[in-house]
Amino acid sequence: MQSEIRILRIYRIGRISLLIILILSSVVTIASPQPASSQQTDVSAIALAKADSLYSTKQYTQAFEHYQALYSGGRYSSSMLLKMAYIQEGLGHLGESLYYLNLYFLASNDAQALKKMEELAKKNNLEGYEASETIKLLAWLQEQYSTIAYVIATASVFLLALMFYQRTKMQTHPSLAGIGLAVTLAMLFFHINFNLKSERGIVAQSQTYLMSGPSAGSSLVAIIGEGHQLEIKGRQDVWLRVSWKQKEVFVKEFLVRPVRL
Repeated sequence: MQSEIRILRIYRIGRISLLIILILSSVVTIASPQPASSQQTDVSAIALAKADSLYSTKQYTQAFEHYQALYSGGRYSSSMLLKMAYIQEGLGHLGESLYYLNLYFLASNDAQALKKMEELAKKNNLEGYEASETIKLLAWLQEQYSTIAYVIATASVFLLALMFYQRTKMQTHPSLAGIGLAVTLAMLFFHINFNLKSERGIVAQSQTYLMSGPSAGSSLVAIIGEGHQLEIKGRQDVWLRVSWKQKEVFVKEFLVRPVRL
């Protein structure tokens, strides 16, 4: 008898939790961006096919222009980004090549891209490239962002339903469920508001000046070339606050290309 009552309680808690989860899922689905129309997809496919044709016939400059137009319009594929990186490497544009290699890694999570970036960084004495395993872990966490958020939210909803049931039906103080709810809500808050993967940018030009403050009148810290990777800490007017050799410095925003898709 006691076991049947316990099963019934669990069933009721689960039913309440499922109802709340379904409501939350419906809200997320409605808020999600709508897919591109078939007409836009067809135009992009034609443009990509033309760019690939130019690339295969070694008309790299013209191919890159078409790829860049697609990317500027929010259309890209991982293979396209890889080709853009190799075109820029062939043209001797180290910073641009590393920028598109970074984008390719974000789009594909291909470990070979990390190896290539490490090789280029070592060969050209570039700063700011972390250990591969760290990047892989952060990239995986970023890729699973929504899944992790749903799991934590589901646990929070279940604990909330359990608290409600224990207080109203069982007339007991839900202390353990309350502690668990507080922990899961704290985890959810941290997960949503604090991104583990810091924003980074690639220095796009040679003779880039790093200053001690967000002003042209500040003291000069260093002059660096293209290809270095900087961790972006914040923004102030036209300046980026970045990390350089464990120091906080400032650089003009247009000199750095943020790595994000």
